Amino acid sequence: MRTRILGVTAALAAMALPAACASTTPRDLETWNETDAANATAAARERPSPSCLTGSPTPEPDEEGGRAGAWRVAYYDYRDRVRGLAVTREGTVWAAGARVPEPCGPETKAPLVLRGDGGRWREVPAPPLTEPRAVAASSDRDVWLFGENAAARWNGRRWTAAPGPGAEPQRVHAAASGDVWAILNANFLDGAGGAEGAWESRAELRHWDGAAWRTARPPLVAKGLDGLPGGEVWVAGSTRGRAAVARWNGWSWSTVPLPAVPALHRGQLSELVDVAVDGSGRVAAVGWVAWVCGTEEEDVTYCGSTLFLRRENGRWSYSLPSEPELDPQLRLEADGKGGFWLFYAKNEWNTSIGHLSGGKWTYRTFPAGPLGHTRVAAVAGEPGTARVWAAVVDDTEREEPPYRGGGIWLGE
Repeated sequence: MRTRILGVTAALAAMALPAACASTTPRDLETWNETDAANATAAARERPSPSCLTGSPTPEPDEEGGRAGAWRVAYYDYRDRVRGLAVTREGTVWAAGARVPEPCGPETKAPLVLRGDGGRWREVPAPPLTEPRAVAASSDRDVWLFGENAAARWNGRRWTAAPGPGAEPQRVHAAASGDVWAILNANFLDGAGGAEGAWESRAELRHWDGAAWRTARPPLVAKGLDGLPGGEVWVAGSTRGRAAVARWNGWSWSTVPLPAVPALHRGQLSELVDVAVDGSGRVAAVGWVAWVCGTEEEDVTYCGSTLFLRRENGRWSYSLPSEPELDPQLRLEADGKGGFWLFYAKNEWNTSIGHLSGGKWTYRTFPAGPLGHTRVAAVAGEPGTARVWAAVVDDTEREEPPYRGGGIWLGE
């Protein structure tokens, strides 16, 4: 679990407090939650922002959410860089990344691990990993934290060092205790190939079986994976340049028969890059159809379209959503109500989202953070609910600090 344009940015206004960067700021003024927002005054919202914000940002309603589902900030800190996210079957959200000492201080970082439920957030003492990048969790007593070349495991009380899968994972999934999956070294379409050779899909799938990480060999090159706690594992990717899906039942792999990919151009390639499974048995996967439309000295230029695949009542169908035109690093998550959320790059600074509900897509820009930009780094659905969580990086183009912040958004 777990590119282009439409919608208007729902901005979050920044509330400034008259504190200097060198001062000691109380912990409750450096984090943000809904209680802080409710207590904020209109006068505080109108104060001009100092060069270094040390207070709590005050949100504005996500007016673009409407009846299709609104997104709101559940946690924010100017010091944090949140990268990984997972939600256990008990409803606990685990987030990981790094923290700088002060929002306007030097960019020295320490590992950061947060645990919460949307109301209260607690910082959990982090194991000695170099900037945790990903989290996988099957329960509150079995949480995996992945760094660049190492891992740690939480048993409900403490962290213990654990073997890493061999490289920084790009996608992770914990099906059960002793049943964890990771995708490593995956390449994507952008910048791939070259003027002298064709593009070739690459990735490695590793499986922790309770004793060691082993190389899994599904009948495809896996780029996305998902599943329900204790259930089957689904992977999506490609085989021989064509989109493909496979399923692991706990003992063996099986290839999932799919309808023919729509023919858009001679010599086209197709691949699925993410897959999402919901509690009602619905499965969806997203990827691209692309073809060479130009060459440069070092790279091939591709044109194409987004490819969306959905399984309803045991039957599969393809569609070609209008957005994005072509983004090889899409993210997909079930909304818990029979639909799906699609996350893709709007530009270098912002993420856009598509929502499939009732068989119809709607699109908009992901709500902006207090610094003006938001890029979704990870998404995770809460099992058995219609709640979807997103780890967000908030950037600014200003010349003065703070340059970045991080937080967790909730969509319902």
